[in-house]
Amino acid sequence: MALLQPYRTQQHRAEVRIQANEWPEPNPASRYVAADDLDRLLLNRYPGHGDELRKVLAERWRVRPEELILGNGSNEVLLGVFLVFGGHGRRTLLFQPTYSMHARLSVIAGGEAIDEMIGLPYVLRKDRALDAMDRVRPAVVVFTSPNNPTGNAIDQEVILAVAEAYPDSVVLVDEAYADFAGTTLVPQIERNPNLVVSKTFSKVRAAAGLRVGVLAVHPELAGYFNAAQLPYNMSALTLAVAVRIARDEASVERRLALVASERQRVFQALRAVAGIEAFPSIANFLLFRLREGVPADVHARFLEQSVLIRDVSNWPGCERCLRVSIGTPEENDRFIAALDTVFSPSSIHR
Repeated sequence: MALLQPYRTQQHRAEVRIQANEWPEPNPASRYVAADDLDRLLLNRYPGHGDELRKVLAERWRVRPEELILGNGSNEVLLGVFLVFGGHGRRTLLFQPTYSMHARLSVIAGGEAIDEMIGLPYVLRKDRALDAMDRVRPAVVVFTSPNNPTGNAIDQEVILAVAEAYPDSVVLVDEAYADFAGTTLVPQIERNPNLVVSKTFSKVRAAAGLRVGVLAVHPELAGYFNAAQLPYNMSALTLAVAVRIARDEASVERRLALVASERQRVFQALRAVAGIEAFPSIANFLLFRLREGVPADVHARFLEQSVLIRDVSNWPGCERCLRVSIGTPEENDRFIAALDTVFSPSSIHR
């Protein structure tokens, strides 16, 4: 634990901030709550348990409300998985490169994270996953699909094969970006009690600042999570806004269409740069690897254009890589325009 450094994204001043996979368009709370709504929220009372929010989400995902665990951001419900099923002497299997918080949360809970290096391009086959499970015998195995930072999905058959072959291991599926893919494994929980699925409001629901995470679990496991969870972990304000966001499917559909067209435009611009290898994505970000140059230098040259992206070259399996979130059309214009300057021969060799 003493070796862990604080988790930080790169927070530099920039006019275009496309480094954190947030939804780029402003989404003010006033869109969902008015003054009259606030008058009905009594802050002197403890909040409820999110029954209305769980009901709305349960209907959408075709599960029972009691199968949904709510948290203050997805990282809180993810930590709950490791606190309940990880811990001292227990291993978590990760397929790298992937979301860096999974290893961190495993260690915070007292366990050990074991990396299986898949590398780039990120293609996780069923035989590779089952072989790693046989060697590591983890208490928890994590699949992030679509994966961060690579942006591609893991075949659902791979995940289900692991869940069926290793019923004593908890199979955690991080679906933070699953809305972009249009798929989910939540309906498979009923037949696979060891399968747990995490979701977030921070991406296509444009509510990273609200801090809402959800864990879908089999009824046999729900009691363990409820027992371990801190009471009143979500505020009355958060729950009130989250219910209305959860019902706003029209905005989600619009955002999905926008990110699909903008992602393709940015991807084509990256592919046109000779010094870059860009990886296809179905999420709201793109990973690219430098054929030449130093990631920190490239990152700095983008900043000189007031464009902030993410240097992920220190992540396992991401050597020479950077990641760019899909911004608004105007922000993407700025990023694309910056490519010529950042990767001009004079910039690279100065």
